[in-house]
Amino acid sequence: MSATCARASVHAPRANPARRGVSARRAVRSRARVATAAAATTTDRDVAVVTGGAKGIGAACCELLAEQGWAVVVNHRASSADAAAALVEKIRASGGHALAHEADVGVEADVVAMFDAAAAYGTVKGLVNNAGILMGAKGSKSVADADADDLEQIMRVNLVGPVLCCREAVRVMSRKKAPGGGAAPGAGGAIVNVSSGSAVIGRPLLYAASKGALNSFQAGAVDELAAHGIRINAVSPGMTDTELVADVVPTFDFSKIPLGRVGAPSEIAEGVCFLLGERSSYVSGANLRIAGGRAPGNFLG
Repeated sequence: MSATCARASVHAPRANPARRGVSARRAVRSRARVATAAAATTTDRDVAVVTGGAKGIGAACCELLAEQGWAVVVNHRASSADAAAALVEKIRASGGHALAHEADVGVEADVVAMFDAAAAYGTVKGLVNNAGILMGAKGSKSVADADADDLEQIMRVNLVGPVLCCREAVRVMSRKKAPGGGAAPGAGGAIVNVSSGSAVIGRPLLYAASKGALNSFQAGAVDELAAHGIRINAVSPGMTDTELVADVVPTFDFSKIPLGRVGAPSEIAEGVCFLLGERSSYVSGANLRIAGGRAPGNFLG
């Protein structure tokens, strides 16, 4: 403990519980005001939308993109509002440009509104489809207990969401002029899907199925998006230190990973930001495995 902290702990009067509650609420409102203030501004920097951007790999992407000169839209769900506001505050305090936007990527109206907000903020040139869930609410893991509600929930976030986001990215990024003299052409750009080696390994089952479908979608979208001036690539992280796998890491067999350790979100973000930026201007349709040397498996077993 620092001397400053020690003095505070000795001399500060004990806070009234009610006052503590008021202070906490004020802090939350203050962070919300920061995000709101950001939303009311515009930026002259290229804008990147990062779904699931409040925590883990998404937050690491937001921070690194901001360091590289992007303005970032930190997408989050209601449960991560405080984390998103804190991240926006951190980025802005470091001289970066950012705003938080609450949206459920599996809800079409939310996705449309998010890209409208992003386009109002600045010139959208990047999308990171990072939001994802490992299991549905009922926790089904096998063929024998596969639950339709779980399957729909996982697919809605992990597949429907990215597809909708890609559609809206085309709307605001396409270099083609809209039919009928509509909106002016966009600036083009790049999309990065955060997939997973699970797509080929096949586990966890339903999650793996959703990531396999995302890879198939990307393979089919490369040509179409290129005609709009948009590149699309993916990264497939291995075991990464995030909330998504926090309960798996303690019992995981690290002999499966040649480098013998879990990855950091910042290491995945480096790959994402490379694929989103101009240094990868001739790369489209790629899937970069970032997994400490762990092979993704193959479709034969």
